[in-house]
Amino acid sequence: MQNSTLKLPGHIIVQNDIDDLLDDLGGILLNTANDAVGKRGVCHIALSGGSTPEPFYLRLVSDIRFRAIPWDKMHIWIVDERRVPEDDEKNNFKMIRETLVDHIPMPKRNVHPMPVMADDPATPYEADMRDLLPDGRLDFVLLGMGDDGHTASLFPGTDAQEVEDKWIVVNSGPKVTPPDRVTMTYPLLNAAGRIVVLAVGAKKTAMLQQVSDAFASGKPDPRKLPITGINPEMSNGEMLWFLDGVAAGTQIEM
Repeated sequence: MQNSTLKLPGHIIVQNDIDDLLDDLGGILLNTANDAVGKRGVCHIALSGGSTPEPFYLRLVSDIRFRAIPWDKMHIWIVDERRVPEDDEKNNFKMIRETLVDHIPMPKRNVHPMPVMADDPATPYEADMRDLLPDGRLDFVLLGMGDDGHTASLFPGTDAQEVEDKWIVVNSGPKVTPPDRVTMTYPLLNAAGRIVVLAVGAKKTAMLQQVSDAFASGKPDPRKLPITGINPEMSNGEMLWFLDGVAAGTQIEM
């Protein structure tokens, strides 16, 4: 594990080797799940799509060390989703289902894809969450970060960033990368017990430095850099940044 000069809230975990990084992340998920199940008998996690977390989901089902994850006592929610059919290659849940859900002993009723093709996808999804998670406190949330600093489907300067009274909304308009999205909002995300931002590769280096500079200035602007609006510590949660050495700018040549 390497030290990072980045100034980010919470804890920064950096590994040169992505396999080592994913091993560490798997251990965090295992510990989180066991702790939640031990205390309440259930664990609620929210997962993101995209190419970055895909190897992590594959690792969870292929590595014997993670067979101890109590999937049968867990619920999987989706952080955000494009409004495309579930068989579309752009559908986040399609990837999550094929790499993870189809290979773990989780009851079907505990898997919660977003009904994105419904006329109103946000209201029933939020209703399901409020029924099963009345305090709105997810145990574990896995987020990514776009090259423009967006996270979930909270894009810079979009209406969804301003929502304070809903957990799930449709985000659309000219500043949203098409197609329209359904996304968790800041109030729900920031109430989580543990949030992990996973960012790897050279394409993330410049944005991570920009985010670091924004926090170092003491005046981060979520409207410009949505990832800076993520702050679970306001509800006694924990923020973790899982970075490879390239993304963190600390890669050591061997």
